[in-house]
Amino acid sequence: MVRGDRTEAFQRVCDAALAHFSVAGYDGASLNEIALLVGIRKASLYSHVASKEALYLQILQDAVEVEECYVRQVLGPLSKGELPGQAYVSTIAQRYADSVHLRFLLRAAFLPPEQLRATVGPTYEGFVSQLQDCFATQLDACVVAPLLPQVSERFAIAYAGIVESLYVELIYAGRIKMAKREEAMWHLFAQSLSPHVKRC
Repeated sequence: MVRGDRTEAFQRVCDAALAHFSVAGYDGASLNEIALLVGIRKASLYSHVASKEALYLQILQDAVEVEECYVRQVLGPLSKGELPGQAYVSTIAQRYADSVHLRFLLRAAFLPPEQLRATVGPTYEGFVSQLQDCFATQLDACVVAPLLPQVSERFAIAYAGIVESLYVELIYAGRIKMAKREEAMWHLFAQSLSPHVKRC
């Protein structure tokens, strides 16, 4: 799908770069390979983007926007019987399988190019902050009584910690082991959270 702020040709470049970077990483990727995927000469890429770094950072921003949109969608109004944050946790493995944007984002976050670390880190942290905010909004909507700000913040930070732990387990140990970690961590988190919330 072509974004409203870019040409169809540049969108093809971005799509090819996303697929290539998500597999090869920054250091293993080449603009020549991206050009071949698009069906143009490498020199023609420079009419769309100034450098490999600039293209990588554009793809990173695209990935964050796509995954933030997904988080907001999944962590919208609670479904019947759900706890805050539960819907996203339960979809992480499938989302990772389905979304090249998430695969790219997590590779960038956990194995950032050294020369881009100062940009990649804060960009990823912005995504995590959005995740925490969406969780906090769900939590605030269903608490039995208003929580102290520091209590709500602790729950949001703990929630993000669970999500990031599951990301790591999924990437390095696989889906089966991630499922075991998810069950254990969510069980304990739900026990802590449940007394404070009313079920829909």
